[in-house]
Amino acid sequence: MEWIKEIFIIIAEIIDIIGIIILIFGFAKLLMKYLGKEFLKHPLITPITEIQKIRCELGIYILLALDFLIASDIIHTIMKITKEQLIALSVMIILRIAIGYFLGKEIEEIHNKE
Repeated sequence: MEWIKEIFIIIAEIIDIIGIIILIFGFAKLLMKYLGKEFLKHPLITPITEIQKIRCELGIYILLALDFLIASDIIHTIMKITKEQLIALSVMIILRIAIGYFLGKEIEEIHNKE
């Protein structure tokens, strides 16, 4: 039975890494896009609508990464379940859901302004 727990812990760590990779990839991609918009086209004019689109795209990457990290946290907690870890998981999930909700609302608002 212990080897099954080890397999799930490894799977959870892989999911963690995937979430982090998504976050870093999205940030790097959109940083390059931002720098291109900010400095290459109009060095003296800040393209607000373009920056809003970039923020919207970054928000989508953040939300996707959060989904992976929540799944990983659930697996980690199930494998080593204690009352304290269950409470910590609940708090993390509530915080991540709140962040996801408000970030989603902001993305929707930015998207509707276009």
